[in-house]
Amino acid sequence: MQGSSDGTRNGFAIWLRTGRWPDRGTIRAIERKFNPWHDPENGRFTFAGTGRHYGSGGQGRAARQASSPPRRPPHRVDVQGHPPRRPVRGDGSFGGGGASGSWDARGSTGGQVKPKPKPIPRSAPAQATILPGPVKPRPSVNPALARPVRSPTWRKVKRNGYIYWLDENNDPRQIDVPDLSIDARTPRSRSAQRNAGKPDRLPTDDGGHFIAHRFNGPRDAFNHFAQDASINRGKYRVLEQKWFDAKAQGKPVSLSMTIIYPKGSRRPDHLNIWYNIGGKMEYTTIENRPSPKGPRKPRRKPQ
Repeated sequence: MQGSSDGTRNGFAIWLRTGRWPDRGTIRAIERKFNPWHDPENGRFTFAGTGRHYGSGGQGRAARQASSPPRRPPHRVDVQGHPPRRPVRGDGSFGGGGASGSWDARGSTGGQVKPKPKPIPRSAPAQATILPGPVKPRPSVNPALARPVRSPTWRKVKRNGYIYWLDENNDPRQIDVPDLSIDARTPRSRSAQRNAGKPDRLPTDDGGHFIAHRFNGPRDAFNHFAQDASINRGKYRVLEQKWFDAKAQGKPVSLSMTIIYPKGSRRPDHLNIWYNIGGKMEYTTIENRPSPKGPRKPRRKPQ
């Protein structure tokens, strides 16, 4: 390589593109192309038989061809009826402009023809894209049976031969009396009567007994409740007298009662009572609601 470093680099670049080393005086002149076939529309190199030939005849032959319209390459098709692909600079086997390469019927170099993808028929449904995520369990063929509703837990307490079923507030929900007794030996509890039903006790309420003192009812707080005074001194007292008279006559008396409370209240709303006198079963309901007339005055001291 001769010449200045700038000229050497320029000549080397021409040699890489054309394959020829330029003369010393023409390093900076117009490059000499190795391929004489060009496309007259864009000036790109083409292959033999396509485009326009600018050969060794110099400017004379190029001038003669310039006077006549450019020849259009013949229309060719491949075996499948496709037109050949127009070669582009750099498509040759050497990757350089104008370099020659082997071409198949479709205009590709070297390798095999890439198969054309088959069109999807219109009748085929589109496949849904499944996003990754947690897999939900499939429902069972035989669904599980519903769990039974658990009854509230009541505590069983036995006093003086009577059975009390107490809730979480220590209030009785059910009382069972296998055999009513009229032998009163348990003292009263005045404090239990004063505090019965608080804080839901009403001003018109008495501290009543579920099982009266004359029936030997226990003095525990759970045997007392806030009872409307008119009921305590009226209907409930009449019922207790009926039981006492039957026992005084020697008849067996047994009973069972359920106590109903409004939601969130410790004051009973009503009592459902089943009692048996001498083998005859009867039923009654005691409503524990304030009377519009007010409490009745007792004729004698309540038991």
